[in-house]
Amino acid sequence: MTGSIGAPSREAPAAKQDAADFLAEGLPINLTPLSARAYAERCQAAVEALDPVESLLAVKLLTAGIVAAAHAPSGDANLTDLVQQADDTQAIAERLGDEASIAYALVAWSVTRPAPEHAQERVRAANQILATATRHNETALVPIGTVLLLVGLLEQGEIRSLDAQLLEQRYSTMEQRGTAHTGTAHADPAQWFYCLRSILDGDTEGAEQQAESLYAQAQQHGADGLGLYTTQLGMIRWMQGRIDGAEEGFLAARREYPEQLLWPASLAWLWLLQGRQSAGEALLQSLPDAADIPRNRYWLSTITVLAEIARINGSRANAERLRHMLLPVAETFVPVGVGVAFWGTCARTLGLLEEYLGLLDDAREHLELAVALSGRIGAWAWHAEAQIELAEFALRHELDDVPAYALLAEAKATSEARGFAMLTRRAMHRPRIRVLGQFEVISLCGTRAEWNSRKASELLKMLVAARGTPTAREVFMDALWPDEAPSKLANRFSVAVNVIRRALDPDRLLPTQYHLVTEGSSVCLDVQALDIDLERFLTLAARDDDASRSAARALYRGDAFSEEPYADWSVTIRDHASHQRSLLG
Repeated sequence: MTGSIGAPSREAPAAKQDAADFLAEGLPINLTPLSARAYAERCQAAVEALDPVESLLAVKLLTAGIVAAAHAPSGDANLTDLVQQADDTQAIAERLGDEASIAYALVAWSVTRPAPEHAQERVRAANQILATATRHNETALVPIGTVLLLVGLLEQGEIRSLDAQLLEQRYSTMEQRGTAHTGTAHADPAQWFYCLRSILDGDTEGAEQQAESLYAQAQQHGADGLGLYTTQLGMIRWMQGRIDGAEEGFLAARREYPEQLLWPASLAWLWLLQGRQSAGEALLQSLPDAADIPRNRYWLSTITVLAEIARINGSRANAERLRHMLLPVAETFVPVGVGVAFWGTCARTLGLLEEYLGLLDDAREHLELAVALSGRIGAWAWHAEAQIELAEFALRHELDDVPAYALLAEAKATSEARGFAMLTRRAMHRPRIRVLGQFEVISLCGTRAEWNSRKASELLKMLVAARGTPTAREVFMDALWPDEAPSKLANRFSVAVNVIRRALDPDRLLPTQYHLVTEGSSVCLDVQALDIDLERFLTLAARDDDASRSAARALYRGDAFSEEPYADWSVTIRDHASHQRSLLG
C-alpha cells in the first residue's frame, strides 16, 4: 500500500497479532471520518508485519484499509491513489487465485469506482462478493456486499430487486439476531435502506421515526450517521414542505465533513431559494470548478445540486457544461453518499436545465423521462414533482399534446394522499393571464374564464398593468366609473373583486387573498401566484442570453392590452413592453 493510507502507528508484531481481531468486526462501512483514518493506519501497520506479504490475510487488510481510507477526511482528495491501491490488491488476489481473495479485491475495486457509469459492474461484483461470502463463510463480506448491491440496484432503478434483497436481508437479520456483532465497523446496512424505502413510498412519519432511531444508534456505537441522517431528513422535510428545516443539518454536515462538497453546494442552493443571494453566491465561489470535483460517491449528487443552481443563478456557459456532465447519466437515479439517501432523477434536473438553455425538445424528452423513471420505482414524491414540472413546462410552451391538467390533477391527488404539503400547493396550477395580443384567463382548475362583467375584466387588466404594486382602490374606481363619487362605489367595486377571484379560483380551493390581495385601502395582484405572460416576457427580455431573448420573442404575440388602445392606464406599460420587444431584434 502507498503512503496515502498513513504510516504505521504501532509496532509491527503487535499490529500483526490483532489483525484478525479487528477484521472480525467486518469491513469498515460506517466509521466516523477520524476513526476511519486510524483504522486505515492499523491496516497499514498490519500489512507491513505480514510474512509472506501475499496472502488472503494481506488482501483482507489491504481491502479494509482502502475501504476505511475512502471514508477518511483525505479519502476524496486521494481517490486516484486509492484506485491504484485497489488495482494492486486485485493483482495480488488474481495471483493467489482463490475465490475469497478475489471477492475482497472486488470490494476494493467497487468502493473506488463509485461513479454512476460503474453501477452495473458494481451490482455484478456485489453478487459475486455475496455468493463467495456464503460459500466460504466470509461473514465480513456480507454487510459491505449488501450495501454495494443495494446502492447499485437503486441507481439502476431496479426497485423490485431492491425490495427482494431487503426482504432477504430482513429474514437473515431475524435468524441471526442475538449473535451479530454490533461494533463500529460492522452494522446492519439494510436498516438505512428500510428508511429509504419509507421515503420513496412517501411515508414521512415512519421515515422520520426510523431516521431518528438509526442516528441515535449510530451515536451510541460511535459510528458515523450524521451524513445519512442529514440527507434523509432533508428529503423528509422537502416532502413535508419544510425545506427550511434542513438548514441546520446542512450546516452540521459541512462542519463534520469539510472535504465533502455536497454540503456547501446544498447550503448555497437552499440560501438562493430563500432569497439570500449574497450568502449563496459567496458559498458557491468557495467551491472548486465543476470539472475539478472528484468523481467519488458524492459526485453525482453534487453535480445535480450545482445544475439546479445553474438554471436559476448561473451563466449559460456553466449551465451548458453541467448539462454535458449529466447527459451520459440521464437515466440514473441520484444516490447520496454511500447510497441510502435519494436525490431524485438526473432526467428532471437535465430537463429544467435544458429549458433554461432554450433546448425545448431535449427538455421535454428528459422531463417525460423523469415522470416515467420515478413512477417505475414508486418514488411518489418525486413522481408527483416530475408530473408538475412536465405540466408546467407544457403550459409555459403551450404544448397541446401534453395532458397538463390531468398530470396536475394526479400529482395533486398523490400529494394530498401522502401529505406532501409543498407539492400539493404546486400541483394547483397558477391561474394564467394573457394580455399580450389577446386577453384570456385560465383558472386554477384549467377552465377558461367567461366574463359577464366588463368592469371586472377591465379591473383585472388594470391590476396586471400595475404589476403587483399596491394601489388605492379609489384609483381604480375613478378609472372604471369616472363620473361617480367613490363613496357610492364600494359595493360595485367589491362585486368586481369577487368576480375576478371566482374567475381565477372558481372552486375556492385557496384562501380568498391568495391571488388578489385587498389590504386596507389598497388592492394588488400577487404576481408570483399567477402566470402572467406580460411578467414572463419582461423578465426574459431583461436577461442577456440568446435562449431567454428567443423565448421572449416567442411570447410576444401582440401589444399589451391591444383591446384597450385608448385607456390611459394601458399606454405606459404597453409602450414599455413594445420597446422591449423592439430591442430583441
